[in-house]
Amino acid sequence: MATGSKRNLETAALIVGAGSGERFGRAKAFVSWRGEPLLFWAARPFARIAQIDRLVLVVREADQEAAYQVLHRLGKRGSVAVGGATRSASVRAGLATLPRAVGRVLVHDAARPNVSEQLVARVLEATGECVLPALQIHDALHRAQAQAAVIDRNGVLRVQTPQMLDRDLLARLHAENPEAADDGGLAIAAGVQVQYVAGEEGNVKVTTPQDLAWLDRITGGLRVGQGFDIHRLEANRRLVVCGVELESERGAIGHSDADAACHALMDAILGAASLPDIGYYFPPGDPRFANADSIGLLAEVGRLARTAGWSVVHADLTVLLEAPKISPHRDEMQERLAGALGLDAAAISIKATTAEGLGPIGAGDGIAAWAVATLRAWSED
Repeated sequence: MATGSKRNLETAALIVGAGSGERFGRAKAFVSWRGEPLLFWAARPFARIAQIDRLVLVVREADQEAAYQVLHRLGKRGSVAVGGATRSASVRAGLATLPRAVGRVLVHDAARPNVSEQLVARVLEATGECVLPALQIHDALHRAQAQAAVIDRNGVLRVQTPQMLDRDLLARLHAENPEAADDGGLAIAAGVQVQYVAGEEGNVKVTTPQDLAWLDRITGGLRVGQGFDIHRLEANRRLVVCGVELESERGAIGHSDADAACHALMDAILGAASLPDIGYYFPPGDPRFANADSIGLLAEVGRLARTAGWSVVHADLTVLLEAPKISPHRDEMQERLAGALGLDAAAISIKATTAEGLGPIGAGDGIAAWAVATLRAWSED
């Protein structure tokens, strides 16, 4: 591929994303990450590199229109192909759309959305007929069986995509071998000399939802969630706001302590972590949560978020209440919320306003609260 007229031919990138995503729970190519589908992020580095002349997005038939929209946003010449039931069938479908002007092909998994332009460039600069990015293995390897066996890791590599092959070679390998886990494996089995270049730890393949959470952690991801809660007020009940009981002739009605502000913050955190709402974890009517301290429930929500791979870094709350005033208690409220979440009080903002006498809340019959929570991808490191 390095000599003769091959270098004068075009280079194409096939982004393969037609799988059903059984282990993920749904097809992965159009799972949203940072506001765009995985397919978009996986293809973007190829679209930005001038040496790559065209893109082919290989997707399920149902995803064709969405794939064309991705291609339009990327602004690169290319096409969309309908993939098959297996990865090999999808590669063949992508190859079938390429004009004869294409001499070399990079095949990349749509499930690897964090591939860098630098990695793609390393693959492009190599000169072999088959170029594979790979990483060394540092962990001990055991073969799981009745009598466990230790595998010698010397010479064992973790192979990634994109994998670059001569177009005619790639077509021949797939014509002769109906199924394969990757294109490099076909080349090795056929006796083709392969060339390895340095892969990247961040070039993670998303196979399960946990992989996506891990990807967020290693890339320093942030998420924002919002929550809202409202409670009716009546005489002879406690009024608890942000974990602080206020002197008031009227208090909030609820199964727990009816802390509307705390509940709004809990839902904001759960939303940012893509978890169910507070009613799922603390069902109204469940005797375990009768008169429960919402600060304790908030601490549990923080734990649930961390288990999902996220930690709260900031919270902003607005409380809508006619009386009593919130401002004299703001510092104590910040300390209560921050303590439940393991934050500095400066990371909690609490604002209050009235309804100017309008509606039920303006008449003193209710309290409402809005909350916005910012979460950062979290790891024990």
